[in-house]
Amino acid sequence: MNINFSTRQLIRSCSRGFLATDFNTKNFKKKISGINVFPYATFTLTAFDYDLSPIILLSDLSEHTKNLRFNENASIILCEEQKMYNYFPKFFNKSKKVSNYEDPMSRPRITLIGKFNITKESQDRERFLYRHPASRLYEGFKDMNFFKMKIKSAHLVGGFANVKWFDHTELLCKNFKNFKNLEKQIIEHMNSCHQESINAYTKKFLPYISGNKNNWKLVGIDPDGFDLRKKDKLARIAFEKGITNAKKLRGIFVSLNKLATKN
Repeated sequence: MNINFSTRQLIRSCSRGFLATDFNTKNFKKKISGINVFPYATFTLTAFDYDLSPIILLSDLSEHTKNLRFNENASIILCEEQKMYNYFPKFFNKSKKVSNYEDPMSRPRITLIGKFNITKESQDRERFLYRHPASRLYEGFKDMNFFKMKIKSAHLVGGFANVKWFDHTELLCKNFKNFKNLEKQIIEHMNSCHQESINAYTKKFLPYISGNKNNWKLVGIDPDGFDLRKKDKLARIAFEKGITNAKKLRGIFVSLNKLATKN
């Protein structure tokens, strides 16, 4: 299996992460005895542009936003939220000392490294808010800004003895087209006219989702797959392989429906 594609699926499936910025006490009134500079970590919600670039929403009042004003370099760690055994197989612990327990350290996580800057692109805002609708409550406040990371490199820990460094050229999606123009239209059409197909997708392709699998809604489409939400739950269905032209999406959704409803 292509590790680049698998890693992109891991990244895109994550709805939250931990952001680390460079806290230099020389830039703040707050002084910490014996420490001048340290990595400052915080929790944040995440979305991703079509090329994979992370998008986050930050307040100007927060310490991490102030840190980025002085040093735009940062990292963000993302951990598996939806079990992705197709891409990162389960580690079977043969020890008799542990049973019926999957060690979290055996599951994949990735650290993205790059530069965060404010983005005013409308699709960045829309993709984030589709994914995190509760953020509409405060995203319009004057102190709130969307930031997008320009990925420089990434470090994957895909489980025990599965470690890889990536250059940005290995991860980012390239040469795609028509997603910006068609994504919103396709999402609205699927959600309003093809709920039965979406129900079939979730039942067939999301075996690890518990509870009622009906009435999920599409909230994002990208070259690698699409995201769905139901209340506080977010899930992802991957395409068999990446696509470059959003005009192919209609045929892909039709094919997925046939596969999902096949006896």
